[in-house]
Amino acid sequence: MKTLKNSLALLLVLAVVFSVASCGKGDGDITTTTAETFNNNFVQDNVTNMTETLAVTVFDNNQNTTYAEVPATENAPTEIITQAPETEGYTPPATVAPQVSETVNTNIEDVTGVGSYASTYQGVEQTVFYPKKAENGNDVYPVVVFANGTGFDYKIYENLLIKIAEGGYIVVANSETMAADGTAQRASLDFIISENGNSGSVLYNNIDTNNVAAAGHSQGGRSAVNAAAADSRFDCVISFAGSNFPEEAEKLSAPALFMAGTRDMIVNADKWVKPAYDVCKGPAVYVSLVNGIHTSCCSDPETYTQYAIEWLNIWLKNDTGAKGTFRGGGELSKDGAWTEFSCKGI
Repeated sequence: MKTLKNSLALLLVLAVVFSVASCGKGDGDITTTTAETFNNNFVQDNVTNMTETLAVTVFDNNQNTTYAEVPATENAPTEIITQAPETEGYTPPATVAPQVSETVNTNIEDVTGVGSYASTYQGVEQTVFYPKKAENGNDVYPVVVFANGTGFDYKIYENLLIKIAEGGYIVVANSETMAADGTAQRASLDFIISENGNSGSVLYNNIDTNNVAAAGHSQGGRSAVNAAAADSRFDCVISFAGSNFPEEAEKLSAPALFMAGTRDMIVNADKWVKPAYDVCKGPAVYVSLVNGIHTSCCSDPETYTQYAIEWLNIWLKNDTGAKGTFRGGGELSKDGAWTEFSCKGI
């Protein structure tokens, strides 16, 4: 089944690349809301983006598998796109100790002060990034649960996740490559809660299980919205270039930060991201990175995390002073690296 899903994702992305390449051949101009014209450079940026994405190789069951990244759309197979589960229809499993636990990426600790380890929980690989000082202290740290884009596991987002962990957060990611409905993300939350009570875990009693965010990229951004809409354990949301559906986002009451890109031809901000912001009932912010393409959060994570961490600080660390950053006239609205800023309920 996973092979079928990966094959479908690859076929979809090839179609996207073909259509992107075709955009530069028409006689007419196509414009965006930022009044930019699609020119050869614009097309080349995104074709290069997709070509580099297709070249990314990760390891699955000890075999090299090339994964492709495309948004989950209404035209995709229904096997991939499912509706968010209802809250009352989901019962978190009883606490289960991880089946496998081992430290990985030890070089991270020396360079950034971030530790990491991998475990398997209910047959799915989970990877945790955490402030190294948690190993020898009694402090507790809020949690960010991350969901992947179509066809990717957490490995391509490692720099982004490390940056968030450096901000004082425990970050848990998983190997799910088709995350849209939020189920895998909620299971990762079950896993990290079990780690807090697991005396064999390096994070035993160091996890603030009452302050949790859902975050994700592309289809994972949709997962973050669906997970938080269905599960009150999530206190806020960050969607990086999320392929969100308005009919799902309107169910969301948790505060949500939507970060798009003006040159993203894979998840168009006007179709996927801004409409999700528009229908949110709770506090929300929408902003688009100038010249940002679909995977800018991977290639330039600090541009995103400088605001993502402040967003997390508000809702997970009760830093109410940081709210000014996200209001009209605040730092984000005046930052020339970002455009199309909108906020409500902040």
